[in-house]
Amino acid sequence: MSVLSSKFLSFKSLSIQKKMVLIILGISSVMLLSSMGIFMSSELNSLKKKMIADLSTLSDLVGKNSSAAIMFYDARTAKENLQALKAKPHIISAHLLEENQDILASYHRNKQSGEKNFSKTQMLSLLGKQQETYLYNTNNIHIIKRIIFDRDNSLLGYIHIESDRNVYWHRVKEYIYTIILMISISLWITLIIAYRAQKIFTDPIVNLLSSMQHVSREQDYHYRIKSPYDDEVGELINGFNEMLEKLELQEQLTRNYQKELEKRVDERTRQLQIARDKALAASRTKSIFLANMSHEIRTPMNAILGYSQLLQQSDLNKDQARQLSIINKSGNHLLSLINDILELSKIEAGSLEIIRSDFDLLELVHNVENMFKIRCNHKHLQWTMECFTDKPVLVSGDQGKLRQVLINLISNAIKFTEQGKILFRIENTEKDHYKFTIKDTGPGIESNALEHIFDAFHQGKQGEIKGGTGLGLSISRQYIDLFGGRLEVQSSLNQGTRFYFDILLPPASEYFIPEGSLLVKTKYSLKSSQVLTALVVDDVKDNIDLLNNVLTGIGFQVVIATNGKEALQQIEKSIPDIVFMDIRMPVMDGVEAIKRIRQKYSSSELKCVAVSASTLQHQSDHFTQLGYDLFISKPFHFDSIFFAIKELMGDVLEETLQATGASCAANDVSQINADSQPTVKLDLSKDFFDELLEAAEYGQLTRLNSLIKQLEEYGEDGKVASRKMELLINTADLDGIINYVKSMINE
Repeated sequence: MSVLSSKFLSFKSLSIQKKMVLIILGISSVMLLSSMGIFMSSELNSLKKKMIADLSTLSDLVGKNSSAAIMFYDARTAKENLQALKAKPHIISAHLLEENQDILASYHRNKQSGEKNFSKTQMLSLLGKQQETYLYNTNNIHIIKRIIFDRDNSLLGYIHIESDRNVYWHRVKEYIYTIILMISISLWITLIIAYRAQKIFTDPIVNLLSSMQHVSREQDYHYRIKSPYDDEVGELINGFNEMLEKLELQEQLTRNYQKELEKRVDERTRQLQIARDKALAASRTKSIFLANMSHEIRTPMNAILGYSQLLQQSDLNKDQARQLSIINKSGNHLLSLINDILELSKIEAGSLEIIRSDFDLLELVHNVENMFKIRCNHKHLQWTMECFTDKPVLVSGDQGKLRQVLINLISNAIKFTEQGKILFRIENTEKDHYKFTIKDTGPGIESNALEHIFDAFHQGKQGEIKGGTGLGLSISRQYIDLFGGRLEVQSSLNQGTRFYFDILLPPASEYFIPEGSLLVKTKYSLKSSQVLTALVVDDVKDNIDLLNNVLTGIGFQVVIATNGKEALQQIEKSIPDIVFMDIRMPVMDGVEAIKRIRQKYSSSELKCVAVSASTLQHQSDHFTQLGYDLFISKPFHFDSIFFAIKELMGDVLEETLQATGASCAANDVSQINADSQPTVKLDLSKDFFDELLEAAEYGQLTRLNSLIKQLEEYGEDGKVASRKMELLINTADLDGIINYVKSMINE
């Protein structure tokens, strides 16, 4: 099938000239073959009849000559009569049979063949009651005939003659050769005639095709074809010429329109360029504004979070520690909101995603409750929070986004409610599914506004009165969609509003310990043999005082500069061991200062750390390319400072542990120690094992924290070992850490 298809396709792809020639040749061949076939069939049929007639005449002659011999049973005379057949070379054999069907005499052209080709019974049976009959084979003809006595028409006997068909087949070959010769000559003549005849039809079409290609290639619509024909081909050419006339007219109209359009495009382009310049200017203004806002907001936040960390290191009672923890967590939450708002690239790219971490859901809702109870009291609203449990609910999810959704919904409820109450309910609907409901007794939402309540920048009448951006609910729904849930609303005028959503929060890791339950914290200080100097460069006094307190607290001698120029002067007086430098400062900023420092001092000679709130424009890799060794973003955690010192200066700090948190957690420590027996064996390298053991024996918990991350490279068992080590480190169980490290090694 595929072969036929390919042949058909190849025929379709031939030119019209070749198709016409092939068709004419095909028709001629069929006609010639048919004619020759009929002629040959007729001639061969005539030859066959003639051969039969000749054999019949010959058998009559021999039969009559042999009548007397048969009548008197004279075998010798009968045989002599048959021998006369030698004069006929095509006769193969002959037999004379008596009336009783016995053979009286026989003749064979080839004596060796004998009687093998003569079947008496078959021939007599074939004769039946007929006077004579014939039998045709591929190579011979048999005839058997009765011999009748003329006087009384009595049967004397039978005569059988066998003749070959060599003459027949020789004539067949002659006919075939003649036919082949005649067909070949006829086809050559037909080919010549067909080739010339097809030009009558194809030349105008080829000329038309050539003209079409010329017009298409040169776009010459003035071109015309002269037609000497009055038939269908002439009509086709005339139609083509008419089409060219219309195209020529259309081209002229198009050129005129194009000129007009170019004028419009030029004018529109100038307008767009002006609009683009305005948009770029607005974008630059926005970027400058956001950069300034980032710096201005982060600078006081650095002081707030920094000093809250300093206060947490002092002796506090339980209430003070809780209140300070709320301040610190709220500040960190505010910082995360600032990061989300200012990180425009993430918003524009639509790359919001869930960042999972383990947290205590009950602690989260209590923190949210503490934020809004005071606001409800100020507005004389009744605050009610209903939670399905009063025990810790350790879950895994994006705590920041969930907190933001709850803050947005409860803040709206309080803003739009002037009297009545606010209900905040948390339910455990099914396994690991939690339903959150915020209900108020405010004025409600119009039914036509409900359809667009979650659209960005959309506000109802109450929203326009109370103010706001109209983004809170839109962002909240996007966040809940990321959780796999759906934020829904029910409301009617003067009946209040109810927002609710149901999300999946899987259980936290079995090794997760809430922050408030840790028993110890790490305190850093310089080793007793170290005398190190740090240069702090910042134009804000609060930031200088904060870094000064942190660094002097661990034993550094601190030198202060308020801009890059002063920093260069201090370095010229005495090279410090490490420099902590802000970026945006008067007189000389941190970018110019680091360029001048690196012109004289390499990174190995002077370690420099960038400490900046300008995170919108300058990222970590950019600062390191300028020449800084590390980058710390404001507001910073003290651990970032300690990490920078250890990373850049080596083993200069020692760590000590201090007790913290509620004393009731002591039972948990003993339980952890009891359950910390190893359940896995790891094929650790000797160097890595020695490093783990050394850090455990010297109580270097920070170093251990960085080392245990490498355990996860050992597959599932490595991840189990890493989590158990993290659990022991969080509880400062030094003996348990040492025993666990020793037990991990694969014997």
